[in-house]
Order: sequence, then C-alpha cells, then structure tokens
Amino acid sequence: MTIKNRFFYGYWIVLAGFATLTVSTGLAFYGFSVLNKPIADEFGWSRGEVTAAFFAFMMAMAIVSPLVGQLTDKRGPRQILILGAIVMPLALVLLSKTSALWNYYLLHLWLGIGYVLLGPVPISIIVSNWFYRWRGTMQGLAFTGIGFGGLALAPLIGNYLIPNLGWRSTYLVMALLLLVTILPLTFFVVRDQPRQKGFLPHGLEAAEAVADNSPKIEAASGLSLKQVVGTSAFWLVVLTSAAYGMSQTGALQNQVSILTEQTFTTSSAVFAIGIVGLFSAVGKFLFGWLCDHIDPKYAAAIAYFLIALSLVTMIQARSMAYLWLYAVLMGLGQGGWAPNLAMLAGNYFGLKHYGAVLGAIHLIFFAGEAVGPMIIGFAYDYTGSYRLILTVLVGLCLASIPLIAIIRKPQNRF
Repeated sequence: MTIKNRFFYGYWIVLAGFATLTVSTGLAFYGFSVLNKPIADEFGWSRGEVTAAFFAFMMAMAIVSPLVGQLTDKRGPRQILILGAIVMPLALVLLSKTSALWNYYLLHLWLGIGYVLLGPVPISIIVSNWFYRWRGTMQGLAFTGIGFGGLALAPLIGNYLIPNLGWRSTYLVMALLLLVTILPLTFFVVRDQPRQKGFLPHGLEAAEAVADNSPKIEAASGLSLKQVVGTSAFWLVVLTSAAYGMSQTGALQNQVSILTEQTFTTSSAVFAIGIVGLFSAVGKFLFGWLCDHIDPKYAAAIAYFLIALSLVTMIQARSMAYLWLYAVLMGLGQGGWAPNLAMLAGNYFGLKHYGAVLGAIHLIFFAGEAVGPMIIGFAYDYTGSYRLILTVLVGLCLASIPLIAIIRKPQNRF
C-alpha cells in the first residue's frame, strides 16, 4: 500500500495542524490578552468584568469539547476543521460590532465554540490517525503552533493593529486572516486517514494492517468514556490539569495588567507575551518528544513545576531579567498541556474512544482555564494586589505534582 521512497504525506498533516493552531490560537487565545485592556478602557469596564469574557470563552470550550470529540470520532477531523474555519471568523466579525457587556460575553461563547472546532481535539485525533511511531513527537510538533501563535500574532495585534486600526477594525482583520489561511488549507491539504493518500500510519508495517485496508492501531482497544470516568486515573488527570490550567492561563491573560502594575511598560508586557509564545512552542515539541521516552505523567509533573516556578518569578519581577525569566518559564510550562493531555489520554485509556475521552479531559481542563483569569481579575478588584492570588496558584501547582505522579493505568484497559 505504501510506496517506498515516496514522501510521507503525514508530514503535511502535521504542518497543516501547526498552521491551524498558529492562527486560531494566536487570534483567539493570545489575542484576548492584548485586546481586553483597550476594550475595557473604552467602555469603562473593570478588570474583573472584562476577564469574565474569557471565562465565557473557556467555558464554551469546556462544554463543547466532549461533543466535538465524539463528533470527530464519527465524522472525521476534516469536516470539523472546515466547520470551525467558518464559525470562528463570524464570531470575530460580530465582536467588532460589540457595544454592551452582555453582547461581549455572548460572542465569546461563540468564539470558544469556533476555537474548539479548530483546536487540539481534532488536530490530536488526525495526527494520531497518521502516526503510530513517534506519535508524541508529531503531536508536539503540531502543537508548537499554539505557542508560535502567541509569538507571531500577539505582538502584531498589540503593537501594530490596535494602535493603527483600533480594536474594532483589528477584529475584522483577524477574521479575514482566518478565512484566507485555515479554510483553503483544511479543504485542500487535510485528509482524515492515511489510506486516503495511499499510505499506512507511520511506523506500521503492511503486515500489521487490518484486512479492509483501514488501519486503526489500538482502535480496537481501550475503555469507553463511561468506563474511563469511573477510574481514579481519570480524576487525578483532570483535577491536577485543571489546577495547572487555571494557574498558567490566569496569569497569562492578566499578564499585561499584572506587569504594568509592577512598573513595566505596556510594550514590554506585550513583548513578554511573544516570548511566552516562543517558548511555549519549544515546550510543546520538548514535551511531545518527552512523552515518547518517559511516562506522560512525569512529563505533566514537570510542566506543573515549571508553571509554579514561573509564577514565583512573576511575583518578584521588577527588572527585565526577571521578566525574561518569567516569560521563558511560563512558556516552557505552558507548552506541556496539549501533548501531555493527548498522550495521557491515549496511553492510559486507549484509542478506541480517543476523541470522546480527550474531549472529556479537556472539559475539566478548560473549565480550570476559564475560571483562572476571572479569579485573578476579581481578586485584584477586591484586594488591590495580585500577589496573594498568585501565591495561592503556586501552591495549587505544587500540590498537583505528587497527585499526578501516583496515577496507574486501569487494569481492565484491554
């Protein structure tokens, strides 16, 4: 089935996943961290009120992730990605017209749904379809797009588009960028299964393929979602990852406000977002590679520790050296979430219901990410300081390390 010396098409799939996550994450996730301040300033909204929109964005992601996972299992990733490439730009166009807080919240719910359709769940599934060997590394390479989006697009939005065009026109440019990149890329390049291009999954010999030429390695093994939810391993994964997500996203989405409170300029704070994005990309590759060589639970523990250390550095930041150190640590730690969760889901629960299981894990993880920025924003409104709440988040990350380290594979997995 596979032609020798023929370039493996799966590498184009990884590249397409990288590009999709670069654009979608850079605009939706990192874009919020630089758009929320000028919008709040124009309408006179408090920091807690404006960051509550990110809560709406992340809660939409949490709620629909299991549904998207199940739908992707049934319909294939390509159809889901095409739908997302239509839904998300529409949300951005409507955000350019917003004038009321309730409308701002509602449209961030829509934006969150669009991002899930273009996000890690369908990308993870399609990479798993194409790669049997080095699955973690290829996941990591695709997921570097999440960090690269912060590096490339946050400074573009914060330092060029908003100052020159205003935030309303910036949303329109963002929508156009999504349409002209992701939609044609998904339509013309992405294919759900290797057999559609005459290949087997990378690392699978022809003799190991199933008789109907539809190889789905490990697809016949693994727990159902109902069985997975009944295991202690699942709850240890989701609860520790929720604390980790709440900490890293809470700090990142308030980063400009936190750092400007500590005498840094807005330009320096926005630049630091780019550094976080760069090292998040590096971290995603490193953690993807690491998951191919050690148990993913230990990779997750390392990510938790890096986030805790980055928050300690953020609390102490008063010089550019501390700012750089914070950004590097935050980026590397943040880089772990996508490859670690993807590999934990596959390694501990199998691939038979991979999309549904990964979606359920993302539900709790994204819920943690949803409340993080809002908790920090309202804590500042109440106390006038970020120090106490950041210290609490450090404690949560450190407490999560021994909890993730004790998980075991369910005995009835196969």
